[in-house]
Amino acid sequence: MPLPESPRGAEMRRIVIATILAASSVQPAFAAGFAVREQSAEAMGSAYAGAAATGSDASYLSYNPAAAAATDYGDVSLNAIAILPNAAASDAAAATSAGTPVSGNKHPTGFIRNAVVPNLALRQRLSGSWSVGLSVSVPWGLSTYYSPDNAGRYYAFGTKLTTYNVTPVVAYDLAPGVVVAGGFQAEYAKATLSSVIDTGMLGTLAGIPGSQPGAMDSYAFVNAHSWAYGFVLGARVALEDGWTFGLSYRSAMHHTLKGPLTFVLDPTGLGAALRAGTGMLADTTARAKIPTPQTIDLGVRKQIDERWTALLEVDWTGWSDFQALRVVAANPAQPDDVTSIGWHDSWLASVGAEYAASDRWTLRGGVAFDGSPVPDSTLGPRVPDADRYWVSAGVTYRASRSADLKLTFSHLFNDTRNVAQSPLQPGNALRGALAGSTESNADMVGLQIVYRWQ
Repeated sequence: MPLPESPRGAEMRRIVIATILAASSVQPAFAAGFAVREQSAEAMGSAYAGAAATGSDASYLSYNPAAAAATDYGDVSLNAIAILPNAAASDAAAATSAGTPVSGNKHPTGFIRNAVVPNLALRQRLSGSWSVGLSVSVPWGLSTYYSPDNAGRYYAFGTKLTTYNVTPVVAYDLAPGVVVAGGFQAEYAKATLSSVIDTGMLGTLAGIPGSQPGAMDSYAFVNAHSWAYGFVLGARVALEDGWTFGLSYRSAMHHTLKGPLTFVLDPTGLGAALRAGTGMLADTTARAKIPTPQTIDLGVRKQIDERWTALLEVDWTGWSDFQALRVVAANPAQPDDVTSIGWHDSWLASVGAEYAASDRWTLRGGVAFDGSPVPDSTLGPRVPDADRYWVSAGVTYRASRSADLKLTFSHLFNDTRNVAQSPLQPGNALRGALAGSTESNADMVGLQIVYRWQ
């Protein structure tokens, strides 16, 4: 029985506009490093297994630009994925650089924020050989917040990074089943970094009587933004025996974030005295360099029979470009704020399967290991990262010849990790010592609408 046509027009335009508006306010969080893989509800349903080799809808442009050619006409994909993390730190022990204990909450919870990640993608076949596509995504992001009375406040207060990426691509069919593609990335990054300053320790070092390390806090706030540019390349090969291979490369981009640096000084007047005597702690501007890493994605699909398809994915992310975060103030009297990063490259590996239950229903599932790029030596509360294990399941409902509805659920199990920061490490002289452990997990729910034109 043929499926009915679904209506097009004003309703689809409203959905597209709503997705773009959602992208302007998203607060992403919770991924290996600060990556946000959640660009496709369908791909998440198989734990991203086979993502670089799949082209069932336009959302796969985020994993391989060659997906632009996997359509006879064209389609648009609208995604919204809710990330609902649970995070806690326990047995936190903190001391100032003078050795005095830091008072405050030693068991913070809920410091990784909820997020809704949108994605808009569309593609169009122009001829027998040429296709084009466009994706609007949020590929990198982080949002953590600790209360000001947190015992580890000198290492983390508030951190928020959001990126908005627009990538147009062009694909060319070299031969039946063989596609190459490339595109251009324009990425806007916006960051807010807030810190608690041990003004009492600064006063002690300056020899100001009455200074008390750990008891006279000031606050620093950086609000900065940047544009960066890069490219994507991809290829996809579909063989007659049911094998499909996809390979893609996304270039690194180097952001130089710039914006105002403002201070809220302690109520005792110590910060004001330091500002008057040394020139530090005065409002100014600042800059910080943050790279978003290069990635290589390899996906494989094998159609076993008319109902079953096996999926495999191996992805590499070049985090080793990120070695330090240095906030440089325009005020020469203000010392640089340095955080040692020292990240290493990481891998994701996943396996999954799809089952075509009927003409209308397709089921999928998958498991994955997503390795953390953060070494034990630099693990801190700003990015409380860990190796994670994905378990995912999803369903596609073919509502009509033109429209699909896709729903996915994933759960992430994260390893518990220990934090051990010392004032002897680079950049930590005023932060003191911090020891403890962090643990987290997350539930994710994805909803996707795909509309095809015939």
